[in-house]
Amino acid sequence: MDVPMCTRCGRRPANYYRVSSGEKLCFNCLFRSIEDTVIKTIRRYRLINEGDKIGIAISGGKDSLTLMYLLGKFRKQGKLPKNVELMAFSINEGHPYSCFYRMARSDYVQKLSEEYDIPYKVYTFKELFGVTATDVAHGLWSKGINVHMCTIDGVLRRRAMNIIGHKLGLTKIATGHNLDDEAQTVLLNVLSNDLDRFAWFGPKPEIDREGFIPRIKPLRFVREEEIAIYAHYHGIPLMELECPFVYSNPRYELKFTLARWERDNPNIKYSLVAFGDSLAKLMSDKAVRTPLRKCKYCGQPTSGDVCRVCELMRKAGLMEKYLAHFKTLKLMDTQSSS
Repeated sequence: MDVPMCTRCGRRPANYYRVSSGEKLCFNCLFRSIEDTVIKTIRRYRLINEGDKIGIAISGGKDSLTLMYLLGKFRKQGKLPKNVELMAFSINEGHPYSCFYRMARSDYVQKLSEEYDIPYKVYTFKELFGVTATDVAHGLWSKGINVHMCTIDGVLRRRAMNIIGHKLGLTKIATGHNLDDEAQTVLLNVLSNDLDRFAWFGPKPEIDREGFIPRIKPLRFVREEEIAIYAHYHGIPLMELECPFVYSNPRYELKFTLARWERDNPNIKYSLVAFGDSLAKLMSDKAVRTPLRKCKYCGQPTSGDVCRVCELMRKAGLMEKYLAHFKTLKLMDTQSSS
């Protein structure tokens, strides 16, 4: 039986069939194409520029670890500006199934930190908010308020990244969102009739509004399956323990829906992301023109009267504790900068 040869190099046996392009690729060419896609994304959309101080958000999964590996490798190879600073951080949400606790090998992050000279630090919800995600969940659920744990984690984690970004003086925060994540986001926004959220979607850094650290997603044009293969063959550990909350998360079902659609349309994820990017162009100007308000409780920028963090804290009965901690945190920041 003849083994098909790699479509690109023609020298090595093919190991992977890329359905979207019809290519049969050896691992060498597959890995090179993944790296080329990421560096082209960075350069085309100017995700990383001279003098940037980039914070890499490490969840402990394959995507964020692969991102840290690639950015470190690119800088070492001179593919990123030499004066770009890279820093990495993880967030411990404070519940038993936190991404931090499910990290396959925390020593691997330390290995990357030392190999590529990327300082790494862990922050907790407790030190940033005075409460844990578990505290917020118990406060809400005990009152019969049904808020998904993923929503609690997501709202607080976004605020946490902003706080960390200001503490570290970051110009941008890089996250490990891949093509599958982005396609799911487009569908979620459409299904929930949330057109405004597309203003923060596109390939360029999220619009720079006062108080917010722009986010970048260098892996957004790489399929999750290909990142998993890249990670496995480069010794990047895969997260083996699934979070039980994921099964009731709307994204979980969308993941399988997209997989079914992909059988008939191999480019469906690329098409969805391109559609989202087109909407982002239309919505970003409107978002920039719309002035932000300050939350009437914490003073942080928000589109309404109350930010989502304070809304959760108030409903959970934790507002007083949170605001007391928030004031202490601001006081400490003022003292440390003076």
